[in-house]
Amino acid sequence: MKKILTSIIIICSTLNIIFAQSDNEPKPSPQWWLGSSLVDSVDQYLFHVEGAYSFTKMTGSIAGEMHSGSIKAVVRKNIFTNNAEYLIDKMDLNIKMLAMNYITESQVFSDYVDVDISKFLFCEGGFIWERDDALLIKNRYSLYVGLGFNGTIYEKHYLKILTAIGRIDQSYSIPVDGIDVVKGVHSVFYLRQTYKYVLDQRFSFMEQAYYLTNTNKYDRYRVGVNLSFYIAVVQPVSIMLGYNYKFDKESKLLGAIAENTTQTIGINISL
Repeated sequence: MKKILTSIIIICSTLNIIFAQSDNEPKPSPQWWLGSSLVDSVDQYLFHVEGAYSFTKMTGSIAGEMHSGSIKAVVRKNIFTNNAEYLIDKMDLNIKMLAMNYITESQVFSDYVDVDISKFLFCEGGFIWERDDALLIKNRYSLYVGLGFNGTIYEKHYLKILTAIGRIDQSYSIPVDGIDVVKGVHSVFYLRQTYKYVLDQRFSFMEQAYYLTNTNKYDRYRVGVNLSFYIAVVQPVSIMLGYNYKFDKESKLLGAIAENTTQTIGINISL
């Protein structure tokens, strides 16, 4: 009997030690993909996938449909974090006053790696491919490298700022030989900023902005701002209310619709 009691005591003590150690193991923060890896100090692989979709139906003098979708995947191991994202927008409108159809599509794929230097500093290298019918861009390839600041405040406010330099090679969907636009490979300065505020488990707000300019012709620039408000319905599904603004000076010189403002409502899934 004593041997049995002794064995039970040893087993219970061992289990307590194991559970105590597992409780003390570092765990990633709720929004780990927005912060520095050196804040959490988690050794194992971390994965995050996020997708969004919005649909707009228009009637009246301008009738048609607009579809927007995106998917993002994040993988982290130690101080390395890889981000891959794909976005697509489709618009099919009928402008009755002009008796014309307006059909356009834009796609963006980006992949970049962050390497954390400290809890607040990181370096980043990335690649971006773009195609946009509205901007008359057939293909735009971008490579960049830069240094950034990563700040987390009270696990509710997440701020990330990147300054980078890069090179862009783009081709147009129309002949541009006689038009004063940048042709061939050129150098650029790139600034990107992201801020997210997590009010609680149901409500959160995200703001993203970027500015990119030709280092030889500073009047040739691009700028964009995106505001998104999320209302959680059932985890991990949220309703998304969004506002997006984009302007491309280079495409304006081509006579394209260089300035675009959209308001969207859709769903977001975050895993």
